[in-house]
Order: sequence, then structure tokens, then C-alpha cells
Amino acid sequence: MRTLILAIAAAGLMSAAGCTKAEDTPVAVAAAPEPPAPVEAASPAVDAQALGIPADADSIADGREIAMHQCSNCHGLDGDDSLRADAPPLRYVLSIYAPESLAEDFRAGIHVGHDDMPDFVFGDLGMDVLLSYLVSIQETPPVQ
Repeated sequence: MRTLILAIAAAGLMSAAGCTKAEDTPVAVAAAPEPPAPVEAASPAVDAQALGIPADADSIADGREIAMHQCSNCHGLDGDDSLRADAPPLRYVLSIYAPESLAEDFRAGIHVGHDDMPDFVFGDLGMDVLLSYLVSIQETPPVQ
């Protein structure tokens, strides 16, 4: 765009200086438009503070410990893929389940997930730190 403006300005100056021959007048050539930058999908927005989920490093580490012992056998850990086709990777779980609903379902002992997923009793603190970990690793799943 800057090149086009400079070419137009130079043509105007040459005309003002008395240069009227066609071969003396620069031709303005528009640059090809740049392709739009790829838009990266945003991670799911989870307001941990509004949900009362701790976000400190110790809580996240404690939650990871629970996930490692209770969830990773099927769902993987951190950025790992799941080991079962019917178990979403942990990093995508909050794209599927709202964290407040997931927490309440686990706290109430409601069965969540695939048919043979075990029921867990984490307690309030355990559920909070597990959610802390889940929130910390969330990614938007790829479009399929």
C-alpha cells in the first residue's frame, strides 16, 4: 500500500514539474493482497476464580497427581492423547463438560463419562485441585 501511495505521489510531482509524456509518468501497480493470517482456536474460557477453583501451582500439582493416578490410564496426562477411543484426552475435557457441572456431578457421585468409567470420590478439595489441573492444561480440540 505504501508503494502505491509513493507512486501516486511521484506521478503528481512529475505532472506538476511539467513532465507530461506517458513514458515519464510512473505506473502505479497495486501489490497483491497478503493472505489472512491463520486464526488459532482459543482455549476454552474457564473463569477459575469465579468458580472458586484454586489456580496456584501447588493446587495444580496436586490435581495433576490425582489425574496421574485416577485418570491417565484412559485419558492420558498433560498433552498426551487418550488411550481409549471413548475417553477424551484430559486437555479437551472442559470443551465437552462445563467445569461447574463436572465438579458437581463428581461431588454428587453421578456417573460421568463412558459406560465403564469408574466412579470416583474425590471430596471437595480433591475435586477443586483436579479442576485446577484440568483448567491449566485445556486446549480447544481440533475440528474434525
